[in-house]
Amino acid sequence: MDEDELLSVEEMTRILKVSRPTIQRWCHDRKLPAAKIGKAYRIRKEDLDRWYEGKLLDVVKR
Repeated sequence: MDEDELLSVEEMTRILKVSRPTIQRWCHDRKLPAAKIGKAYRIRKEDLDRWYEGKLLDVVKR
C-alpha cells in the first residue's frame, strides 16, 4: 500500500475494527487527522499509521 494513498471511511473501519459512525465522529471531532473531500472523509495511510502509533504510546505511558 502506497504511503500517500488516501483511505476511505470503509477502509478505516476494516483497519481499526470500529464502526462507520465511530470513524465519522472521530473525523468530525478531529480526533483522526482526516480531510473532508466533498462529502467523504479521507485520511492518508501515513497519517493513520502515525496516529495509531501515538495511541500505542499513550497506552504504554499509563
